[in-house]
Amino acid sequence: MVIHNQKHHLRVGGLLVSATLVAACNDRSLPVAPAPTAVAAAPDGFIGDRPYTWSVTCHGGWVLFNEWSWTQDGVAIASGSANCTGDQSLSGTGVRPANANGFSAQVGTNSQTWTFAPAAPFNATLSGSMGGGGGHCFICLHKESGKLTVDS
Repeated sequence: MVIHNQKHHLRVGGLLVSATLVAACNDRSLPVAPAPTAVAAAPDGFIGDRPYTWSVTCHGGWVLFNEWSWTQDGVAIASGSANCTGDQSLSGTGVRPANANGFSAQVGTNSQTWTFAPAAPFNATLSGSMGGGGGHCFICLHKESGKLTVDS
């Protein structure tokens, strides 16, 4: 192997290779494609965690319990709750995890679950109630009804 520093050429086994080509391989400012494993780990449409809004509207004379969870394959990974009394409206925001592919909610005694693609938008509405014992009851509770709305 012979190296001529003045001419910036490298002679290897009868081949002449320009030193600028070798230097280009070490130039950190040149764009580099991501590693194949990094591309494979990000599915098409991946957007990461996303915000969501929720609102609860209640009517009646008692307390209404409202709970919800973002799920991955049926297992809760993030949750929220809002309890209201009487005629009341509550709202807020949260973060839906990027890996969530399901949602479960309970409003009063009514519950429901949904599934969706993690990169897809999601919205749901669930109504429910509790209390309202009629007739001859030992402990009568006022009925409270309400609706949960989630948009992500």
